[in-house]
Amino acid sequence: MNTAHRICVMGAGAIGTMVAARLALAGKEVTVVARGARLLDIAANGLRMRGADGTNHTVRVHARTAGDVEPQDIVFIALKSGDLPAGFSDLLRFVGSRTLLVPLINGIPWWYRQPHAAAPITAVDPEGALAAAFDPYRIVGSVVFLTSALAADGAIDVRGAERLILGPAVSGEIAGTRTVAALFEDTPIEVRTVSDLRPELWAKVALNLATNPLSVVADATLEQQFHSPSLRPVVISALEEAIRVARAHGIEPSLTLEQMLEIGGRAGPFYTSMAQDYRRGTPLELGAICQSVFDLAEEAGVAMPVARLVHDLCRFRSGQGRSEG
Repeated sequence: MNTAHRICVMGAGAIGTMVAARLALAGKEVTVVARGARLLDIAANGLRMRGADGTNHTVRVHARTAGDVEPQDIVFIALKSGDLPAGFSDLLRFVGSRTLLVPLINGIPWWYRQPHAAAPITAVDPEGALAAAFDPYRIVGSVVFLTSALAADGAIDVRGAERLILGPAVSGEIAGTRTVAALFEDTPIEVRTVSDLRPELWAKVALNLATNPLSVVADATLEQQFHSPSLRPVVISALEEAIRVARAHGIEPSLTLEQMLEIGGRAGPFYTSMAQDYRRGTPLELGAICQSVFDLAEEAGVAMPVARLVHDLCRFRSGQGRSEG
């Protein structure tokens, strides 16, 4: 009897391609949901991945549109958070009542308040449709440390870390987390599981908030942000503000400020995903990475003047704020 899981990755950008390729190279049968030219490229050429160590891989997967996919056992959502509401109807096509859902997304996720009845995270789930549609007990949350970039030729360049932290949306529900973690046993992606993901999540949220918009405003790599005498104080202030918000909501981030700075200090001359999006002219994830935190800050009465200033400058520079003028 075939007990292999039906695995689907929705979204074929840098993160989705990397996860799908690693799983397929480990012998898993994977379906990738994509659209347009990206779908045609994967169907014709497979997933192509260039490793930081000089290795090159090409792997074949099932390339499909959402309408051509049957209900799956495990679905990885590798869309930008801003694309989630638009992709909602597509998700419903192949996410069944027993599907494990693994969102690989930045910022405060839509499931953050679940399973308790509360207002939605409007920056990522404006109408609350995602929170209402998907059983939080079937959601395996993630904190993503996968450093890759989608190149102009359709391949991805792996540039560093390959780590995932997995944990249940509903703290303590670890069976699904173990199932998802087991998929990566024969891959280079290092997976750690936790019973409560929120402290880990806030550490990544703080780092993203402090570095992503600043990378656009200053045209600065991670290395420059953590070492430049002009930029490092800005990063520190934004990190401190995010930590205060987490604590106001009863969460102590898994990393201290000093540990965050140490990790950032080891970062190489890489541009954040937001800087890469800015260079491509695609919309920036300001809602998930910044506004979701600002909303929680307002609820708790925590001021975030530095992070808000950098966000506003980034929003204007990207053109997402020009309609206000």
